[in-house]
Amino acid sequence: MLKLLPILLVFCAAVAYGQNPVLSIQQAVDSALLNNPDLNQAKALLSQKENEWRTLTGIEAPEISYFEEGMNSRAAKPFEERRWTISQSVDFPLTTIYRLKAVKQEAKALSFRIKALENEIKSQVKSRYIEVLYALHLQALGKQQSKLAEELYKAAYARFETGMGNGMELLNAELQVSEAQNVVSESNRLLHQARYSLFYLIGLEIAEISYDIHFSDTLNSRVVDISQIQALAVLQEQPSYLAALYDYQASENKLKEAKSNILPDIRFNLYKQNYGDGFNFNGFEVGLSIPIWLPFEQKGKIRMAEARQTEVEWQQKAIELDMKQQIEHAWHSYESSKQIIDRYNETMSGKSQKLQQLSLKAYQLGEIDLLNLLNAQQTYLFNQKRYLLSLRDYYLQLAQLEKFLDQELVY
Repeated sequence: MLKLLPILLVFCAAVAYGQNPVLSIQQAVDSALLNNPDLNQAKALLSQKENEWRTLTGIEAPEISYFEEGMNSRAAKPFEERRWTISQSVDFPLTTIYRLKAVKQEAKALSFRIKALENEIKSQVKSRYIEVLYALHLQALGKQQSKLAEELYKAAYARFETGMGNGMELLNAELQVSEAQNVVSESNRLLHQARYSLFYLIGLEIAEISYDIHFSDTLNSRVVDISQIQALAVLQEQPSYLAALYDYQASENKLKEAKSNILPDIRFNLYKQNYGDGFNFNGFEVGLSIPIWLPFEQKGKIRMAEARQTEVEWQQKAIELDMKQQIEHAWHSYESSKQIIDRYNETMSGKSQKLQQLSLKAYQLGEIDLLNLLNAQQTYLFNQKRYLLSLRDYYLQLAQLEKFLDQELVY
């Protein structure tokens, strides 16, 4: 609940001044980064991994023991020995070195995965926010289509009343009104679906979800002045790729650790002896554990480490191929959407709107029939929908490219 406090303060301030609360795209991103369960779990795992080395030093807890021999209260004591012993076992130093290196590299791999997850969350939140704005514009376009259908119906009814039209034209116009209402209903459904999808992603509590929450329809974008080759060149700088690289290095050290298990572990014993009055001595013992069961335990560990290294190699290859596919897809889609938007702004917008207006006047004057008017209106609405869809795809692909270029492209 405390993690939502910044956003709630913004909402409360807006309400206090009699305004509807506005959820900006940056506020949505900040909330998601604070409340995402997967991200917080990953950070907790990183904290565990960063402290795991303390439990893998290969130094076991020292053992203290007391020994007494020759205890007999009814017989003469030819000798009586008392001994305090401190024992300490340690792994072979080389084994510990490889183990700690592997843990350190695993922690680095996890930190890069967290960075990749943060980039993914930002991209998802921005994509959901874009979907909400797209649904809002689609809703407005649906209302515009409904208004055009109403104007068409009025024109058809006027022609029918004056005898210039017929019942088929009037019936067709009524169907256009019903279809426009269906479009409005569908756009409302898409808007509600997009809103709740965004709210759940950023961790907004159900009690805090309100229809009063508005969205900032002032998205800005930074033009990606980068070629396809340059986009692919950043492949090996991606957090996911670097995470796989450190995983591979960790697997190499784990393999070396497994092979070093054939080296003996070391045990130290320190004695304080007492054979009676005047016979106090110290003793020292060093022991080595000989891996005589090499074909079983040690060899099994080596084979498992080799298989793990092979697994990580293929994981790295899969990550590389997947990221290359994502970059290429986002890049080509971005280029295609940008071309459609530029073409619409340059020629199609004004011409389609002018065609629709002239066609309605011509129909009212009886110069064209209903079919030509419908064709002009459908052309106008189709161009509007295509433009909105291309604008949506343009921003979505920019949000995808953000993950790979490490730049704020949508804000």
